[in-house]
Amino acid sequence: MVEFIEDGHIYLLDGVIIPSVSEILHFIFPDKYSNVPNYILNAKADYGSMIHESIERLENNLFLPKLDYIQEASIEQYKKLKNQYKIKVITQEQMINYQDKYCGRFDMIAEINEEYCLCDIKTTAELDQEYLSWQLSFYELAYMYMFGTTYFDKLYAIWLPKKGLGKLVEIKRKSTQELKQKLEEFYENYS
Repeated sequence: MVEFIEDGHIYLLDGVIIPSVSEILHFIFPDKYSNVPNYILNAKADYGSMIHESIERLENNLFLPKLDYIQEASIEQYKKLKNQYKIKVITQEQMINYQDKYCGRFDMIAEINEEYCLCDIKTTAELDQEYLSWQLSFYELAYMYMFGTTYFDKLYAIWLPKKGLGKLVEIKRKSTQELKQKLEEFYENYS
């Protein structure tokens, strides 16, 4: 069984550290955040975590944490998208594992306009669709491995930028061959 240690974002399988999807993405995009100071990255991560937690609580009919007006605006944008696209959340924050080669936790599986979809919530100012394509495709591959299901109908980003309207953006998937090739490259360099 896989154990997740929040402090350090570490996945353990029988006491052995297993790489995360985030580590693989860092390998694919090594300079993605190299020009951004740590204090900005930390503030953005805190903001994104609060939005994720709030959506999870909202979908579970729990009280929301205390939000500032910008966070409240993001949650209102989420509610509008939910109504517009008939988003019905099936599961949230599920841990996945692909052949003990990597682990991760996806944001949500939802029915969107009556299609079975894998979704990631993003609060970034710019939406990096190439990054998301790899991220969601790795999650999908692991989900299929674990549950023997076919592909999701679609992959989506639920994009909730601080400044602007929320959007539902379809993300193109990577092929299984591309994913396995990149995973092989990662393991050739993994230490």
